Amino acid sequence: MVVRRRFILCTALVLAAVSAGALPPRAGQAQFPRDIAADNVERIRLQPEDAAWLDHPDFKWQHLQTEHFVLHHDQKMFAAKVARMGEQFYAAISADLPDLQDRTAPARSHIFIFRDPRDWQTVVAGTPGMEPWTASFVRGQVMFLQETGTATSEKMGTLAHEMTHLVFNRFLPIRLPLWLNEGLAEYYGEFAYRAARGMGQGKRNAFRPLKSWTPLDVLLQATAYPLEPAEVHLFYTTSKYLTGYLLLRHPREKWQAFFAQLLAGQPAMSALLQTYGWADIAELKKDFARFAR
Repeated sequence: MVVRRRFILCTALVLAAVSAGALPPRAGQAQFPRDIAADNVERIRLQPEDAAWLDHPDFKWQHLQTEHFVLHHDQKMFAAKVARMGEQFYAAISADLPDLQDRTAPARSHIFIFRDPRDWQTVVAGTPGMEPWTASFVRGQVMFLQETGTATSEKMGTLAHEMTHLVFNRFLPIRLPLWLNEGLAEYYGEFAYRAARGMGQGKRNAFRPLKSWTPLDVLLQATAYPLEPAEVHLFYTTSKYLTGYLLLRHPREKWQAFFAQLLAGQPAMSALLQTYGWADIAELKKDFARFAR
């Protein structure tokens, strides 16, 4: 989920983003979406509440199809860009999951694209559990993407964030803790589009000093988003910084071991402290503060 403003072994993507190198070969290859008729839209992974949006009489959907996605849109130019970049992001993220398989293939995930803010508010109001600040979200195998922002990089950053959630839902047999799920999505949102365009991104620009952050004992145990929009923004930012700290300031082997423990069913808190050698959260706080400041 993305707030209004605009993983996991991120080896390939992190190196590409920081050094302006190339993404994995498949990620650099163009994906050509094709138009399909409404009668040919694949519905195998659509839940009834998602199919209701597809069949909603107020939306005159057109449809594009790629290898992994069916896109529903009302303006092809932006939808085609989403389709191409979506496949590139899928390739980059899945390349960081070498020991996992796409559990839903060959079924395609769905991406609904909304350009009119009034239509988007209809979606948010009609979706149980959505907060008013929600700008885009993923539910199961379906992405609801609002075209927000003015710059292409901002729009594609939102797509990269949500694509992270969608790919995780296709590949991962577990649910990640909230901070890690959003932290990794924010991390990809920061780096993925620039990396795909060969522009690179310096670590200093991505992780400028923080004046404040969500307390780590609150962050690490959170199972729901904060209530206030300002606290939500802080939650997302802190999650990204903690994820960046684990990936960039520690040996990659520790990250891999941490994630392996999560996949094996180990509680996230104990797996984190044990893998990185912190006696308790207080010790982690001290180390993180040096990175964040």
